[in-house]
Amino acid sequence: MHVPYAWVFPNQAARETGVGVDASGIGKLARQLNDNSLWMLVGTDPITWKAAGGGGGFESGTRMLFQQSTAPTGWTKDTSHNDKALRVVSGAVGSGGSVGFSTLFGRTATDAFTLTTAHMPPHGHPFSFSASESGGGSGNYLWGQLFKISTPNQSVASSVGSSGSGSAHSHGLDMRVKFVDFIIAQKD
Repeated sequence: MHVPYAWVFPNQAARETGVGVDASGIGKLARQLNDNSLWMLVGTDPITWKAAGGGGGFESGTRMLFQQSTAPTGWTKDTSHNDKALRVVSGAVGSGGSVGFSTLFGRTATDAFTLTTAHMPPHGHPFSFSASESGGGSGNYLWGQLFKISTPNQSVASSVGSSGSGSAHSHGLDMRVKFVDFIIAQKD
């Protein structure tokens, strides 16, 4: 059986050490097991490799998203970000916000809120009444059985009774958006 590589190394550190490598191997391939990458030996003083294909090829420190719970071999899971949404930007990267993804998108109602006079638009409460003469022409008028005045065309000041509870209320909503979890991992 033909083997396309001359050396097998468990990881990048072992490959860079180059145990068993000499100048006769220049142009031959090595397989790096932790990320299944292939590397061609291009020099021996110092030992120098060039990525030749296969899995690997990502520089140390590269960060990527993985849709799995653990980082693949050769990568380290970054746990500094948790329960956050992704935002695509054209400038510098950063992070922010104050409410976790699960908290916000798990909501099924708005926060309770109590209306005050300042929240209401200007408005009035008109009411109507009828006037009638009573007592056989004595000059007394009853308006809606509420006000008694002694002469016609007299002004009467009053207010309309209020209604409502003044209690807080909320509104139903369903923000339980579908999602897929990812981890961030950094190349070792």
